Amino acid sequence: MSKSLLVIVTGANRGIGRAICENILARPDSSAIKLFATTRKGDNLGLSSANGGSEVLYPKLDISHQDSIHAFRDEVKQHGDVNVLINNAGVNLDDHYSAETAKQTLDVNYRGTVEMCKTFMPYLSKSGRIVNLSSIASTLKLYDSPIQERLRNATRLSQLDELAQEFEDAVKAENESKAGFGQPGRAYSFSKALLRAATGILAQEDRDANAQSDVLINCCCPGWVSTDMGKLVGRAPKKPEEGARIPVRLAFDDLNGTTGEYWANDSVRSRESGKVQPWV
Repeated sequence: MSKSLLVIVTGANRGIGRAICENILARPDSSAIKLFATTRKGDNLGLSSANGGSEVLYPKLDISHQDSIHAFRDEVKQHGDVNVLINNAGVNLDDHYSAETAKQTLDVNYRGTVEMCKTFMPYLSKSGRIVNLSSIASTLKLYDSPIQERLRNATRLSQLDELAQEFEDAVKAENESKAGFGQPGRAYSFSKALLRAATGILAQEDRDANAQSDVLINCCCPGWVSTDMGKLVGRAPKKPEEGARIPVRLAFDDLNGTTGEYWANDSVRSRESGKVQPWV
């Protein structure tokens, strides 16, 4: 990748997002990095590189609002092409599960993240990277076979949008199981399944538009990490800096041209750097 790198990390204020930023700024080439560490409030996070030579900016960004995404784009494009976009921002509101929180979850984890990809793809460098944080919760096992097949075989984002709306309608009608979406209380899981499917579609669309494209678009599960979100399901075994390992690898390391895939370790407790996993 280029020696002069423009990098965006969303949801940078805590947990894995902050750890990703710290990992990036600890790299030997961090003096050549301009990092946009975004938060909804534009907080100054006090980040700096080991050698003090990087530039860190703290713009406001709420990915659940298209206007916020487009305003951020207008700010970023003044600085040049984007080398790396790490879509880390996400929510899990299933402890207060309702039709409203289900929509909020999909608006951030699926619709907002996809809008970030679509908005910044035209501004990526020739060898740019997009990394979307999905989850082991994206497993297809939670859903009836017709829903599984629609997720696995989708070739257009519009097909996923239809599924997202059907899920929201099922939550409103309180008939998720009957509609094939499994037990109630799984908006987070479904949002991450949609994002996993969308990652593959976006990568294929990029290659269809330019067969010689060197852009790589992948998603990953960082593992079970001790963050506010990770603690919702128990005592997480991994530290945030360990959870940053896979997304930073996908952002900077040699992937042999792999795009459109989901990367994870065989166990959510593993501290390895991830590999391509089948969707089951």
